[in-house]
Amino acid sequence: MKRIRSLWFNTEASYSNLNDSPSLRNKNSSDNNSRFKNYHSFTKFDLINSILLLMMLFLLAIFVIALYFTRNSRLTHSHASRAVLFNPLGVILPSLGNHTLNYDPEARESSKKLYELLSDFNTAYYDDENMILGSNLFSKNTYSRQPYVANGYIGSRIPNTGFGYALDTLNFYTDAPGALNNGWPLRNHRFAGAFVSDFYCLQPKLNSTNFPELDDVGYSTVISSIPQWTNLQFSLVNDSKWFNPQNVTLDDVTNYSQNLSMKDGIVTTELDWLDSQIHVKSEVWAHRHIHPLGVVSLEVSLNTDHLPSDFDSLDVNIWDILDFNTSHRTVLHSTGTDEKNNAVFMIVQPDNVPSSNCAIYSTCTVKYENSTNSINSGESFEDKDISSNIYNIILTEDQPKIIVHKYVGIMSTEFNRNKEQQDNTNIDLAKMIALNSKGNYEQLLSSHKRAWYDLYNDAFIEIPSDSLLEMTARSSLFHLLANTRDYNVSSDRGLPVGVSGLSSDSYGGMVFWDADIWMEPALLPFFPNVAQNMNNYRNATHAQAKLNAERYGYPGAIYPWTSGKYANCTSTGPCVDYEYHINVDVAMASFSIYLNGHEGIDDEYLRYTTWPIIKNAAQFFTAYVKYNSSLGLYETYNLTDPDEFANHINNGAFTNAGIKTLLKWATDIGNHLGEVVDPKWSEISKDIYIPRSSSNITLEYSGMNSSVEIKQADVTLMVYPLGYINDESILNNAIKDLYYYSERQSASGPAMTYPVFVAAAAGLLNHGSSSQSYLYKSVLPYLRAPFAQFSEQSDDNFLTNGLTQPAFPFLTANGGFLQSILFGLTGIRYSYEVDPDTKKINRLLRFNPIELPLLPGGIAIRNFKYMNQVLDIIIDDHNGTIVHKSGNVPIHIKIPNRSLIHDQDINFYNGSEMERNSNLERRGVDLVGDPMRMDRYGTYYLLKPKQELTVQLFKPGLNAENNIAENKQITNLTAGVPGDVAFSALDGNNYTHWQPLDKIHRAKLLIDLGEYNEKEITKGMILWGQRPARNISISILPHSEKVENLFANVTEIMQNSGNDQLLNETIGQLLDNAGIPVENVIDFDGMKPEDDESLDDVQALLHWKKEDLAKLIEQIPRLKFLKRKFVKILDNMAVSPSEPYYEASRNQSLIEILPSNRTTFTIDYGKLQVGDKGNTDWRKTRYIVVAVQGVYDDYDDDSKGATIKEIVLNE
Repeated sequence: MKRIRSLWFNTEASYSNLNDSPSLRNKNSSDNNSRFKNYHSFTKFDLINSILLLMMLFLLAIFVIALYFTRNSRLTHSHASRAVLFNPLGVILPSLGNHTLNYDPEARESSKKLYELLSDFNTAYYDDENMILGSNLFSKNTYSRQPYVANGYIGSRIPNTGFGYALDTLNFYTDAPGALNNGWPLRNHRFAGAFVSDFYCLQPKLNSTNFPELDDVGYSTVISSIPQWTNLQFSLVNDSKWFNPQNVTLDDVTNYSQNLSMKDGIVTTELDWLDSQIHVKSEVWAHRHIHPLGVVSLEVSLNTDHLPSDFDSLDVNIWDILDFNTSHRTVLHSTGTDEKNNAVFMIVQPDNVPSSNCAIYSTCTVKYENSTNSINSGESFEDKDISSNIYNIILTEDQPKIIVHKYVGIMSTEFNRNKEQQDNTNIDLAKMIALNSKGNYEQLLSSHKRAWYDLYNDAFIEIPSDSLLEMTARSSLFHLLANTRDYNVSSDRGLPVGVSGLSSDSYGGMVFWDADIWMEPALLPFFPNVAQNMNNYRNATHAQAKLNAERYGYPGAIYPWTSGKYANCTSTGPCVDYEYHINVDVAMASFSIYLNGHEGIDDEYLRYTTWPIIKNAAQFFTAYVKYNSSLGLYETYNLTDPDEFANHINNGAFTNAGIKTLLKWATDIGNHLGEVVDPKWSEISKDIYIPRSSSNITLEYSGMNSSVEIKQADVTLMVYPLGYINDESILNNAIKDLYYYSERQSASGPAMTYPVFVAAAAGLLNHGSSSQSYLYKSVLPYLRAPFAQFSEQSDDNFLTNGLTQPAFPFLTANGGFLQSILFGLTGIRYSYEVDPDTKKINRLLRFNPIELPLLPGGIAIRNFKYMNQVLDIIIDDHNGTIVHKSGNVPIHIKIPNRSLIHDQDINFYNGSEMERNSNLERRGVDLVGDPMRMDRYGTYYLLKPKQELTVQLFKPGLNAENNIAENKQITNLTAGVPGDVAFSALDGNNYTHWQPLDKIHRAKLLIDLGEYNEKEITKGMILWGQRPARNISISILPHSEKVENLFANVTEIMQNSGNDQLLNETIGQLLDNAGIPVENVIDFDGMKPEDDESLDDVQALLHWKKEDLAKLIEQIPRLKFLKRKFVKILDNMAVSPSEPYYEASRNQSLIEILPSNRTTFTIDYGKLQVGDKGNTDWRKTRYIVVAVQGVYDDYDDDSKGATIKEIVLNE
């Protein structure tokens, strides 16, 4: 370890160029907030060191300032400014506290308008403080409007009435045949049902499979649903009126609310029924700590104000029901009632798996409000499929409310039980759980909430500037936690987690790579035990994977594409001729657990868990690849890469890169453990073929042409999570790949795509903010209100998205989104290096933070687990910090050198030959002194317990020189193409875009340059890509300090005014503070919209930036908006293409990055005047509207509008 050890330093007493950071300068000036003051007591030695270091800092500051003023910035092909880069040095200090992030109330408030861009948010709401999602719309049952409860073992989707079983009856888009169905492979009617973890059946055939011939060699395995345990019903007046999901109609319900608390996983539903005479409230939860326990609380009460004058009493029958017809793909074993305990029970078996069963035992307490006496059931009802207990109740004005608590014990064969329970049957255990719980509602509720609270103590993500993104992070954590568990899991079986978890049978509940690559890595930093449980499932099925390889004549092991009860090769999950990369994915997940290094994960785990999986995968791939003597390289054949639009292709790029990387892992791990290493592994790893075009763009597969549309991230996966980049040439190719494939993703592709682009852009690009625009692109098209569940597709209409019925909820997207924050924006990677002398692996954490201009205030990751230590990772506006907050072991950290990145050195296609832009120059690395050892690729640190490492954030340069709009806030005032986000038009990435939904209507984008940042626009440019508009207009809101002052004060006024009276009292003061006299407040009620289009833009501005301001204005009867309107400074300028049409793009042979069409313009203020003559202050503006219409070629067949790749505005 001589070389590696020489790179680790304790830099406790050392400083770097960080004191030149504005944030640290400001904090040093504050006695209360200083981060560097009094961090330890000085000795004489410390004092001498400190003086020397301060001298170094002084010289360093002078050098950096000199660099700043002498840097050579030149215009490139993309009008980019070229700031000098340096490899940032860090400082390690004793831990200085929690690092509270700055909170920007205006940014936070503006971000709430993004909720309106979510599908189906018009009747939804979100309580930020209490983490409650909900809806006020009583709708027909449809999957996307239903919440669910789950605890990692049991789960239930909740219908509109709040409990019970329901089939979907609504599709938003069409009533075409199949509109209410789920997707591949079941294609069954969607339903609100109940599920148990790992309760798989076997099916001889499914409705839809990829390889039906494999049905002859093995049954497919899909999840079975169990009888709906939330099934309570009540009836009125001799059962003439029923309250259940089948019989309650839209006209029957008023005052409706249904919400999901992400703090504790409780679904609450309240409504008034039957002309508001009856109020119904229910709460449903799956106990977070007692996994086999489900609880339903039901309150039925009279609304005495709505009763008829002759009301006397109301007869109510409460039905506790278990109905076999609410389960799917099961066999009824037995059912009955337990009269002694007022209980019903049912036992079901999954189809064709007689060795397994699930027992459900349900019992209720029924009491009048304020009564201590329970009401016993009056009768029971049984037939061959249904068992029920019936409670007879009479409601009167003296006793208007009844409270029902239903306790359900659910026990399956797959549940891991302790030694004392081994001899108990499932029904015995289910009964014991229900009866032990009965009557202890408040205690159980308290322990349930406490268990959720304890979970969140282990993980938290803060994004103070953006309510939507923070909510998505919180909801993603919630959804993953609700569908997994860290105990009561057998290490011999592990935890299989399907794509939709425990509330849906989307994708048959089977396990795909989604669990290994998307969900598990998102949980690993917070809940390493859960991640290990998930990976243990792959370890448990490894023996079958070896049999799969043997069946096809291969050594090693082959995992099937899908698995469930078993991991045999099936018609849904073939082992060969399909997605071989699953073997890389499984291996990567296991190795990542070792690299994360939580408690007990050491070389023993590596030897006995990870090594067999990786070794067997290496043995298989060594036999599978074929040597091409013409190329002198190894090839793969007849496979499918992650992009499932391209099947049975050769040399899938991600698959081949995965093989290359896996064989290196196998070599490194084998050497580390002293195991036998096949020398062929290194040979194949070195010489496997990765197809590339003549322009050095990685081809997704051999023979790919330029007509390709990519279903999901594929080549980009080589960057993250594979970490394929290992030299500078691959790095440069990866940048071109990112640009090229960014423009070729399917608009309706799955929701795991753009989180990968977040990580790739953050790691590869030194300009712009597209890592953050991709983050919004990961959320806005896919997240569904009201309960913040991801859909698989951006477009859920199967008639327009390629006949895909989306999986829902799509936990894969929750995992992807969390990874985009945890690893994408922070630049955190688990990594390792090999000592060249000893061949031993040394684990380290890579940290590559960048500035996040679209997220002012930054992000915080609390309680990140690494090497059995607990870290906080903080990215503020200026610095990235890792705090070693708990544990007693130092950790090794590497800060990569970003000066190796050349993200603007792109060769464009230029007709018949490639020509390099003569303005391009490579940016070198300018290292300031050498206070620490480093190598070409980064700097190494040793972070001890109770210390923190802080590095100055890498500040991405502007893509276009002096662009005052780049990285600023933007919103679209008109509809865009599904999947597009307006942020892409200002993100400094020439290969992202926003596109209007159609080319007929005028499309508008509204830009905010920021508070007190008014600028006078004199010129600019629009980058169109290959689809320019027909004309363009630009309007500005003239500068007004009064308007700015009003905006600056309104949030505080609204937040501090608790009622309307107080609000009205403060309005006059608010106007005075803003310098706006009453005579300047006018009424535009009589003005028609066509009189001034800019008035609509003002209203849109108020709606976007200040919902509070819009509310305030409503309080003043005569005030509709301030006496300001947008002024058009560029009026319908005609657009002409700047680039020729390349014929090679028509014949689909061209794999190149094409130069973009661009339109430059200059603003002539000579004919414009606002206010007094000679006054030019009005030209300064904070708010700009960019409007485009049509496309240059209006006669093409594409109905969509122009592509706006970048908007450049200059002073």
